[in-house]
Amino acid sequence: MSDITGAQTVQVFLQYLDLWERVRGVQLVAGVTDSVIWRWSADHKYSAASAYGAMFIGSTSPFGAKLIWGTCAPSKVRFFWLALHRRCWTANRRMRHGLQDSDACIMCLQASETLDHILLGCVLSRQVWDMLLSQIGLTTMVAHGDVDPFLWWTWARRRVPQGSRKGFDSLVMLTCWVLWKERNARTFRNEAKDPRELCLEILQEAAMWLRAGYSTMSSLASFM
Repeated sequence: MSDITGAQTVQVFLQYLDLWERVRGVQLVAGVTDSVIWRWSADHKYSAASAYGAMFIGSTSPFGAKLIWGTCAPSKVRFFWLALHRRCWTANRRMRHGLQDSDACIMCLQASETLDHILLGCVLSRQVWDMLLSQIGLTTMVAHGDVDPFLWWTWARRRVPQGSRKGFDSLVMLTCWVLWKERNARTFRNEAKDPRELCLEILQEAAMWLRAGYSTMSSLASFM
């Protein structure tokens, strides 16, 4: 205590008492060198990986994150991370921020353009999903109405045979990516494709993924 210098504030005394509590049970042994133990790894040795992991202790992942990052797909298609956090600039979000006067869906003009609507609920989107899923005998899984894409995805994949789930995950991500691009083409370039053209684009892109080494698509190769 006699070594404490400077202003003896309440904070200084609190820190002293905290240190006292931490070391009061420590017994020093003459001739034994102190050692540093890293508590965040099994072998008590420091590593950059263990330090990085320690930063996330106690954190939780948003629902759907594991599914997104576990799906085999090109990095450009991982816009789903923005979709998960509802950060995509749909007409509904733009209107809420005062950037436009209408939030009507550019693809059907029948409902508010939310992300759920674009990916699953829109008339055009449902036609695309129906055409694709009917080819692999999963027509009953087509969503009805604006439902959360990630809730639907996790529900649907449990009804797919175990060996085809990875391929189904890639197909879901690819289809949503193409639907989002179609929305952008209509919004910014005044270009439009019908459901059959979109299905053909999806199947052609899936075939390219397969040739590029995305082997999970091989379980769906029979209809591509």
